[in-house]
Amino acid sequence: GTRARARASLSSASSLVGTWRRARSGLVSSTCCATASPSYDAPSNISGGTQLESLSKLSEVVRNTVVLEEGGTFKDATCSSAAAVTSRILLKVLRNPVGLRQYEQPIKSALAYIEQTQPKEKDSLGLVHCSLDKAMVNLGSMLAEQVDGRVSTEVDARFANDKDKIVEQVLYLSKLYEEVGVGNDRVLYRIPATWDGIQAAKVLEAQGIQTLLTLVCSLTQCIAAAEAGVSVVQLYVGRVRDWYRKHPNAIRNPDGPREDAGLSSFDADPGRELVSKCYNYLHKFYPKTKLMAGDIRSKEDALSIAGCDYIVLRPQIIEELQGTPSMLGYNDGLIATKDYADLMPELSPEKAEATKFSDRYTKGWGSEKEFMESMGECGRDLLQKSLQRYCDSFEQLEPYFSKISGIRTN
Repeated sequence: GTRARARASLSSASSLVGTWRRARSGLVSSTCCATASPSYDAPSNISGGTQLESLSKLSEVVRNTVVLEEGGTFKDATCSSAAAVTSRILLKVLRNPVGLRQYEQPIKSALAYIEQTQPKEKDSLGLVHCSLDKAMVNLGSMLAEQVDGRVSTEVDARFANDKDKIVEQVLYLSKLYEEVGVGNDRVLYRIPATWDGIQAAKVLEAQGIQTLLTLVCSLTQCIAAAEAGVSVVQLYVGRVRDWYRKHPNAIRNPDGPREDAGLSSFDADPGRELVSKCYNYLHKFYPKTKLMAGDIRSKEDALSIAGCDYIVLRPQIIEELQGTPSMLGYNDGLIATKDYADLMPELSPEKAEATKFSDRYTKGWGSEKEFMESMGECGRDLLQKSLQRYCDSFEQLEPYFSKISGIRTN
């Protein structure tokens, strides 16, 4: 009897020590401890999950590329919960001999469709623009069959400063999608976060058409987009970081002390800080609008913003996360819980609710001039340069369509 009591006491003490050690190392959250079942779970044979699995429990991870297999079809990749149709992706297809063979006929059918439906008096450049729209939709409809989520489709960046042109193009794209059986609930329209782009998104969202505001590199753009009621805001972690490294004397926080300049340490990363600020603002004031973080350069970048609504990752980072073990699902018999996870959210609605914002970010902007001034030097510079790259992509597409169709645009 004495030996049995001693063994029971030792077992209880071992359980407490094991739990204390994990709590000290940050691997057991207070929530897990509070909700743990008092029943004992026998040790499992599972060594644990992966960091990708842990991250996917906190954020929706989206693969950011379309990969063409040798057969010319799209590769069914991990994390293909959503897809994007952009000018760069279409260029990749057209420049790839395999991809071109596979999709030349759909592109030609897009051109034939335009010739049948567009007025004969329409100028040749206008016909090329319409055929490009149809080709984007044809590609988007293919992707819609391969993913469960939404397909985002890029609006011509050359219309970025023309609200009416943006609205007109999106309505036309929406009509084309409906003709091939893809409803508005499956599509997001990618619109540059210029002043006119945000105003156009407001008009479209009021009509039940979902928008994604891209090229967001400042809190001002994020807030203005949320006020317009957009569905998703996408910002770029790496671009913001790069800009501050190239401009070490720039002020990162207009509301902070004057010495808050440049990128002083890895822990004070301006790209990650922007994700945190935007997430907190959206989840505190505009929870309908979701945040998508793109231009993630490393596994550490991804883990540092765990909890962000959407995280867009390159295949290499996804593979690295997939190949890194985590404690997800691990049970050594000392902790009585079945939902144990080692990755805790860096971002959460609770943290957002506790965040305070100055009045300058809650009053809005009455004019484009005020909006541009509030964006700051980083936001303005990155928006202008990114827009130019996007415009160049659309310009590079036109010769391909002209060559296939025989339409001359000069």
